[in-house]
Amino acid sequence: MKEIRTETEDKQLRELMRSAAKKAPENLQYRIMHQIEAEHALTRKKAPLAKKSVSLLRDLGNIFGAMYILLAAIVGGAYLLLGEAFLQSPKFWGTVVLVSLIFSIFWLITRLDNYLRERR
Repeated sequence: MKEIRTETEDKQLRELMRSAAKKAPENLQYRIMHQIEAEHALTRKKAPLAKKSVSLLRDLGNIFGAMYILLAAIVGGAYLLLGEAFLQSPKFWGTVVLVSLIFSIFWLITRLDNYLRERR
């Protein structure tokens, strides 16, 4: 008995809600779509970001080119100031290896940075 009463109450409540609801105008969908298209046309579009064409060889040439210029300056300065004997010493070769290692690490960091940027 209780179920029948709740069903009838539910039906009455639904009828009241249907009768009280406002009906949408016929051209509502057209107006909404027109508004969306107008807003889309008026908004500023972001220009597509052009990816930098960073090539391995260009980075390699830039970084190691600077390294060779620095090494040439070190060799020239050492030869002019300290003579030919210093160029054969382990101290000089340690400096050359250290400079090469620093530039290699710098190149490795730039490649890692480019890889991480491309993944994003």
